[in-house]
Amino acid sequence: MKLFVITAVISVALVIAGFIIPPVGIIDGSVLTAVGELLAFGVVAQLPEVVGAGRSIRVRKGDCEVEVENKREGRVG
Repeated sequence: MKLFVITAVISVALVIAGFIIPPVGIIDGSVLTAVGELLAFGVVAQLPEVVGAGRSIRVRKGDCEVEVENKREGRVG
């Protein structure tokens, strides 16, 4: 959880800095790419914790479907 929070805070800081640095009001595509990669690393760091809690994970790239299922209680989200 720590790593996800750290990457989320850094991502928000990058977006704010990208909005303030000239040209003002425009967030460059490289900033958005960096934010996406940072958040992806944070999510991947959470996977061992999720699997250790007895949940299964299914990720599909086409049309972006992500599902985490608790084997005892059914579908979570």
